[in-house]
Amino acid sequence: MKSMTDSSSPEIGVIDRSAAILAVLQDSPMTAAEVCRRLGYSKSTTYRLLTDLRAHKFIIRDSSGLLRLGPFPGRRNIATTNSVLEHLRTMTGESVQLWVRVGEDRVCVRNVEADHELRVSRGVGAVLPLVDGGSAALALCGPGNPAEFYATKQARVAGTASASVAFTVGAIVFALCVSYPLTREPDNVAGAYRGLLSRAAIELRALLDGSEELEVLRDIARLALGARRQAGE
Repeated sequence: MKSMTDSSSPEIGVIDRSAAILAVLQDSPMTAAEVCRRLGYSKSTTYRLLTDLRAHKFIIRDSSGLLRLGPFPGRRNIATTNSVLEHLRTMTGESVQLWVRVGEDRVCVRNVEADHELRVSRGVGAVLPLVDGGSAALALCGPGNPAEFYATKQARVAGTASASVAFTVGAIVFALCVSYPLTREPDNVAGAYRGLLSRAAIELRALLDGSEELEVLRDIARLALGARRQAGE
């Protein structure tokens, strides 16, 4: 097996070193210093490569300072908003929604439901006034920082609770929300959901930035609002 060390050997070029960085980050997120130690590259080489990989969205830096794989190139074809939401559902065991703010309303543009018989459901295209409350509404009214965490109990429906973070893509504000029955509420809601939501929101932000799927989500929101107006609500 070839040793992954910083060498002047001509066959270990920029592409080889970049591929090695992507390979170790596929195993787990880590800091730049950890990448440097793991691969044995010099600091100057490591930081130069990391800068280039981030510029082209091969990797991103999350809110905790860890480097992780980004949406480009291959993952752009396989990573979708639904796949991110499905992973979050797997990690939490609960229903997950992606909301977008449109004026003083919020529209559900993506939803994956929990496998439990007792679960909180909200269909794609649902339109709710922000004043109705809920953690997603609070997040959408905030600064759009994935590090800001919001949680509510029985804000809209008795016996339910939710936790959310927000993120922005250009001028569009999204809220990523985990919804669940109060009977399954963790003892420490922030401890259970803050990190998972924040990391997923950062991945979604990178995934949607400049993507065709962003236009799809906009269309869903426009159609939902148009249907509500036609219904006279």
